[in-house]
Amino acid sequence: MFSLKDFEQARALVGDRIRVTPLLYSDALSAATGHEVYLKAESFQLTHSFKIRAAYGGLLPRLEEARRRGVVTGSSGNFAQGIAYAGRELGVRVTVVMLERSARYKVEAARRLGAEIVFCPNEFSERAKVVERISREQGRLIVHSFDDEGTIRGNGTLGFELLEQLPDLEAVVIPTSGGGLLAGVAAVVKQKRPQADLYGAQPEHMPSMKTSLEKGAPTYTQTRPSVADGLVAACPGRLTFPLVQRYVKDVLLVSEDEIVRAVAHLFEQEKLVIEPSGAVGVAALLRHLAGTQPRRRVVCVLTGGNVERQRLVEMVGSVPPAWRFG
Repeated sequence: MFSLKDFEQARALVGDRIRVTPLLYSDALSAATGHEVYLKAESFQLTHSFKIRAAYGGLLPRLEEARRRGVVTGSSGNFAQGIAYAGRELGVRVTVVMLERSARYKVEAARRLGAEIVFCPNEFSERAKVVERISREQGRLIVHSFDDEGTIRGNGTLGFELLEQLPDLEAVVIPTSGGGLLAGVAAVVKQKRPQADLYGAQPEHMPSMKTSLEKGAPTYTQTRPSVADGLVAACPGRLTFPLVQRYVKDVLLVSEDEIVRAVAHLFEQEKLVIEPSGAVGVAALLRHLAGTQPRRRVVCVLTGGNVERQRLVEMVGSVPPAWRFG
């Protein structure tokens, strides 16, 4: 199901429908951490997040059925935009169930791309129930945003790019929630370069993957609202969790302040607009890996850049100069 050959076939299927995003060396983060740090800027991807990889990966293997039935999914915003874009390009009707607290910026972006938006109460479990109901009542095909063979394989395309851009990478840090990107990238990288270490990164307010790894099984976890509003999954997937358990060294937790400081650093020092969810890996690098030995070639995946201008200004302005690094 998730052999290297499976991922290679998915990459061939997705092909040039997506962009190869840049891998950028960071002098400031290298100096701050003692490692050789690179940033994989998925903010330059179509729809400005990695989720377009998952969207095409989920739709293309069952395109005929998807066109006939239409699809329904649940998303906090970036997958909504990704599957709306892919659906528009492929001729597939898309319905997205979103939490009521979802960022309006992301809601409207998905609508502009042609998705029908249905809201649900602010509980991860409620979103799944609404998705199931719509599928049952309307006959829509469910494409899970992270716990789906196709979406995981689509996410694995990023792993191939990393190894082509930096063949001797030694560690990768990836923001995670339900585990779709982490599982896909880790499965590819570890099968091709077993000596590399893969890390997930999560907000302390939303530690579902970390808690599940500690308990040894996917576990529903009590969450609190976080500035990282794209990392809302209260439980890892039944497909993603075994891959993370097998291939990932650890999941690193970070505070809300650390996430905001990472956003500010990326804006001011790297000149990159990255949403809080996308900056969680940089926050984890600074908190957990800075100063560790030996010196390594570390990639932080910046998973997206979909953030409202005013919110970005507020976050950057809230960071006192003394806290800024780089």
